[in-house]
Amino acid sequence: MKYLLEIENLKISSHDQLFVSDATFSVKKGTLTALIGESGSGKSLTARAIIDLLPQGFNVTSGSIKFAGENLCKVSTNRKYRGKNVGIVFQDTWQTFDPIKTIGYHFLELFRVHTTLKKHEAKEKALHLLKLVKMDNPEIIFRSYSHELSGGMRQRVQLALAIALNPQLLIADEPTTALDLKIQSDILSLIKEWQKQTGSAVLFITHDLGVVAEIADEVIVMSNGKVVEISPIEDLLENPKSEQAKQLLKDYHVLSKSAKTSLSLKEKLIIKVDQVSKTYIKKTLFKKEKIEAVSNVNLHINYGEIVGLIGESGGGKSTLARLILKLENTSSGKVYWYGENANRSSVQWVHQDPIASFDPRWTVEKIIGEGYDYWKKGKGSKKDLVVAALHKVGLSSSTLSLYPHELSGGMRQRVSLARALLVEPELIVLDEPFANLDMSSQSRTISLIQSLNEREKMSFFFISHDIRAAMALCQRIYVMKKGMIVEETYPSNLFQSANNYTQELLSGMPMIDNYKK
Repeated sequence: MKYLLEIENLKISSHDQLFVSDATFSVKKGTLTALIGESGSGKSLTARAIIDLLPQGFNVTSGSIKFAGENLCKVSTNRKYRGKNVGIVFQDTWQTFDPIKTIGYHFLELFRVHTTLKKHEAKEKALHLLKLVKMDNPEIIFRSYSHELSGGMRQRVQLALAIALNPQLLIADEPTTALDLKIQSDILSLIKEWQKQTGSAVLFITHDLGVVAEIADEVIVMSNGKVVEISPIEDLLENPKSEQAKQLLKDYHVLSKSAKTSLSLKEKLIIKVDQVSKTYIKKTLFKKEKIEAVSNVNLHINYGEIVGLIGESGGGKSTLARLILKLENTSSGKVYWYGENANRSSVQWVHQDPIASFDPRWTVEKIIGEGYDYWKKGKGSKKDLVVAALHKVGLSSSTLSLYPHELSGGMRQRVSLARALLVEPELIVLDEPFANLDMSSQSRTISLIQSLNEREKMSFFFISHDIRAAMALCQRIYVMKKGMIVEETYPSNLFQSANNYTQELLSGMPMIDNYKK
């Protein structure tokens, strides 16, 4: 049998609205196939239909899904394939783990349901799998809870669970989207290595063409619920046929260009960080341990400048942001605000996950207008100012009555930015604002921020693990490692950096040229 998975004329709907329309594609045995497209294109819904994990209210209304020749839409349940024949890795690792159960429990339960292994044999296999995905101290991980692990560690454990029963097909649904480049590179290497060793098939869902070039044999492009192109990776990158594939390539190249360094920047400080350190005390049973999250950092931001801070997760970037925002006190050193109106409203913050900072019961109008109630800034009525802020970020007045759950990821990020703009800040701190956005949304948001910077002469401090986005957006970049600034440079000079850590970060960046390697 040539094809392991065959999907034909698949339709998925909810409340009479069609979300996937006549999707047809197949996955060959022993291949790594990428399923790409913008957010909302139907990628994840299609993948979830394979293992009967569609969200509540969504149903397969017609078409067929054949796995190893059997039509999953006609059997009593296709969930029997989940785990044993089909493994799945989610973008959001919290979906996989029960927070009150140890990591070890998840492995033991998996083996109890699907195998005849005894408990000690199941534990031995679990420890072997944790070693296989390059986890240090597997015994400790086995006894740990999911909240005690970093995002990258949870993703490795989730991968170990997904491949535990040697599935014929692994579905990886955006597994590296919110991870830093080094961890992303590690996860991609693990998936490629496992696929080559076992000869299993992988369906890898992503919006990142750089990632696709790193791993894929064949690419399926989706747009508005339809499959619009199926090509070998080299054909897609060199001669894309569909408009959607051409747009994805265009967005990739926009993000791959270095921002121009402004020659008209006033050498007038808005923020100065002087010899700043931050130490936390971690209490254990027998002693107190000092952890230095930020160590002797110096940096500055000028009026009208977009400055980037890049580095791995856990390197102290977000801690430094909180110190700059004065949400935490420094252990030593000082943060100086030089703004004309140096108060809380002059420095605003846009979160990585906007929805976590929104009240789900509030409309967009109330969310954006919240700052006005406190600061009373701007001329005109509150409603007029809210509408003006919306227009600045490219959203129409029709958005005012919507609730957070009715917005796309890109729209939520724009609403978060509009809320910050309402109080007329001089600096906006952007903390991993693109981590959960597809490449098209990233490209549009970068253009928006650059436009605001030019039009409003506003300063931005962009914190990210995404070097490509930082190079496209920022006029100057700091590189941070383990709480210390190890380099200050311009985007155009980044690839010529002599700093070993900067080169290490760059080496983990997925590039579309890598399909030739």
